[in-house]
Amino acid sequence: MIKNQLKIIVLKKLEKENLSGYDLIKKIHSETGSWKPSFGSMYPLLKELNKNKLVTFKVLNRKKLYSITSSGKKALNDAILASQNMVDVMGKQFALMENICSIDERKKFQEFINKIHSNPAIFGVVTEEMDELHVLMMSLLSKNKFETNGKEIKKILSDAISKLKKV
Repeated sequence: MIKNQLKIIVLKKLEKENLSGYDLIKKIHSETGSWKPSFGSMYPLLKELNKNKLVTFKVLNRKKLYSITSSGKKALNDAILASQNMVDVMGKQFALMENICSIDERKKFQEFINKIHSNPAIFGVVTEEMDELHVLMMSLLSKNKFETNGKEIKKILSDAISKLKKV
């Protein structure tokens, strides 16, 4: 999931301007303030995007400047639509959680959704765990576990919230 998020972020950046891999890393880091993709994730991704004809590059002063292709723009639009669909599903999940959570818990959950939607890399070093939590919550939703195990899920989430407050 992180690789997919980085792919979307890179395509979005290249939609605005041509950039080198190093410039992409610097831009993402400066905009998120906490997350800095590694060279080991950026350059293989750029190679893959080029291989799949989503980006192209020109060498200028020994520097590869990447640009998005029309196929890359289509892939980005498809990814944005998929992201919007995911947010819609999360909204439905939120509606279900209204039945098992307090008003304060619902507000916190809505803030969480809004932060993820506005900046998928906002959680920095815990992005993998946040992705795993999201996948797990969606799985529980699809299996109707909120209806049958709502109290247990609420207790687990409340315990996690309490522990995180101590951090």
